[in-house]
Amino acid sequence: MFDISESENIYFPKTKEYFKEVLSSYANGNYRSAVVMLYSVAICDLLFKLQELRDMYDDTVAKEILKKVEDSKSSLENSSKSKWEKEFVDNIKKRTQILDDKTYSDLNHLYDHRNFSAHPALNENYELISPSKEDTIADIKNIAENILVKPPIFAKKIIDMLTEDIADKKDIFEQQREKFNEYLTRKYFSRMSNTMKKSTFRSLWKLCFCMSYDEKCMENIVINRRAMEHLYMTTEGILDYIKTDTMFSRLDSNPDCVQQLSIFVACFPEIYKNLKDEIKLQISALKETDSIVYLISWFESRNKIEHMRKLINDSSKNFNFSADTLQYVREKYEEDNNQTVFLDFCISYFRKSNCYRDANDRYVNAIRPFLNKFSKEQFVEIISSVNTNKQIYNRNASKGDNNEIIRYAKELLSADFDYNQFSNFSFDKNLLIENEENENDIDSVPF
Repeated sequence: MFDISESENIYFPKTKEYFKEVLSSYANGNYRSAVVMLYSVAICDLLFKLQELRDMYDDTVAKEILKKVEDSKSSLENSSKSKWEKEFVDNIKKRTQILDDKTYSDLNHLYDHRNFSAHPALNENYELISPSKEDTIADIKNIAENILVKPPIFAKKIIDMLTEDIADKKDIFEQQREKFNEYLTRKYFSRMSNTMKKSTFRSLWKLCFCMSYDEKCMENIVINRRAMEHLYMTTEGILDYIKTDTMFSRLDSNPDCVQQLSIFVACFPEIYKNLKDEIKLQISALKETDSIVYLISWFESRNKIEHMRKLINDSSKNFNFSADTLQYVREKYEEDNNQTVFLDFCISYFRKSNCYRDANDRYVNAIRPFLNKFSKEQFVEIISSVNTNKQIYNRNASKGDNNEIIRYAKELLSADFDYNQFSNFSFDKNLLIENEENENDIDSVPF
């Protein structure tokens, strides 16, 4: 039997079952029957879509259209029972997003083909008119691809429903990036055509980066940006789309918009290369005052290593970074196997502490979380940094923090390492003795 791949993606099981009859008729050369059944399947599928919108999403437009269908069917004379079908299709076109102009036109052509096939329409030789094989398969493919496979959720403006939905759930998915992406894919993106994905991406760009005057947009800018990131990773040809559409040359001057765009292009540096110079200048300007943009702007350098070395050698800034920000950057560097240079930066950042409070915060955010990741050489740098900066070694928490450092460092440093050369690095010497005792205990184990 003839088959088309789209039939496997038909949304409603009932529709899929009905569609098999269409394919069977076509495969057996019964083109009139195929066309008649195809139109019936299309109308049924549209009804199913509106019923789901009404029942699951409380869609008022769907309710109104279905009510009108019931009223029309009950009021029409028996001779006009099919009139409601045409009115039904017209209402869907006018009041929902299910049918675009081309699909609406295709459905109207199918309506005519159905009428010729279902009624005793005769040619000049008094033969029943039959659609051609080519016309029939064209009708089947058009209806399957543009109506049957689409979920009813697209009857509402998709961007409105998507953004309202993820705004309601942003607290749930805040720390669950993979589950958030899976949710987006299952509920929305898996049913979108590539063209629809691009259109949705474009709308999200506008909401995130071009509508700072809208309070709701700014409240949800982070979750919307994350949806954009997932769309970019799963949509074919989107970089070329960014190059050609003028929407992507727009950026509000609001610092939050510029910051979020910077975070976005930090994930995809190839996008930065294709931004307008005016946008690049806005990002560069914000980098001077925004600690996050300053830290993640590796897209301005040849690579992440070069960027981080610039920051290590830069003494003109005194930004402080949160633990979450540093952890995010560490993950990005680890993705490229460049974690070493990031850890070098953390040590440099800690070493440059210029007050007790900064030293405390920088130890907690930039040193403690990565104690199990530093190398032997880096531990020497950390100890040296403490030893040479009185804002670090004179603070009340210094000895306790140094003890933490020693517990990790002693596993990598040699047993004869000379800690005495760092006279300001104060710690409990018995930590080293405990290590020696543990080694002796291990040696004495009789098995």
